[in-house]
Amino acid sequence: MISLVTVIIWLLYLISMYIVVFWLLVLLDGHKKNKFRELKKYPLVTISIPAYNEQDAIKKTLSSVINLDYPKEKLEIIIVNDGSKDNTKKVVQDFISAHPNYNIKLINQENKGKGAALNRALKISKGEFFTCLDADSFIKDDALKVMLPRFQDKSVAVVLPLMKVASPRNVIQKIQWIEYLINLFYKNIMSLINCVHVAPGPFSVYRAKVLKSLNGFDENNLAEDLEISLRLQKHNYKIVQLMNTEVYTNVPSTIKGVYKQRNRWYKGTMLNMFKYKN
Repeated sequence: MISLVTVIIWLLYLISMYIVVFWLLVLLDGHKKNKFRELKKYPLVTISIPAYNEQDAIKKTLSSVINLDYPKEKLEIIIVNDGSKDNTKKVVQDFISAHPNYNIKLINQENKGKGAALNRALKISKGEFFTCLDADSFIKDDALKVMLPRFQDKSVAVVLPLMKVASPRNVIQKIQWIEYLINLFYKNIMSLINCVHVAPGPFSVYRAKVLKSLNGFDENNLAEDLEISLRLQKHNYKIVQLMNTEVYTNVPSTIKGVYKQRNRWYKGTMLNMFKYKN
């Protein structure tokens, strides 16, 4: 007589096989060679950098932005210092003083969270495209020239670069390095059928008018990047995941740091799944 355990095991096998075959078919069938024209003119791009206690990383982040292969007069850089208690403000001020030929603004506010910091930047932004960049992340210099042509499809609201772990040193970071690569592979496949679930903080490029029409980011959400992605898809906009340009981000180096990060991610995921259950 077949036991309940055997039935459950076989059921799990069948579900797993279905999922694997489904994504394999998407991968094999979905790579259409869409041709996108290179940029003939350069639109104004706003790059917003929310920062909270990022004195050690933000100078490198800002350096990666001004080293973009893109006309500097077409870049608007807005740093929102979200109530940092360290030396972030001074580091940014010194960087601005050292680079007077760039359009860099520093906004200081009380600590209100990342969503509020991004909305503060969005409110004063003038760019046709609005880019989020975490203050501990570093973008490859060709990113905008690779990403912006994908907006020739008017239904695209967000374009994402390949996100990698920056300089993994210990075992915990190296495990995350592998995890990020696997996740990005799946996101690339999901992009083929327009079901990318999140536009993460490191250099997600938004069509600004779309983001503003939806009233920006949810300031009370634990995972504002996940929430805005679901909201965009609810309004039938596309999110495109690219694999041919990179952004590098720092990741936790301790078990405690990983736990704190993932606790926020998973709680935010569950709350947003409930919010967008329809």
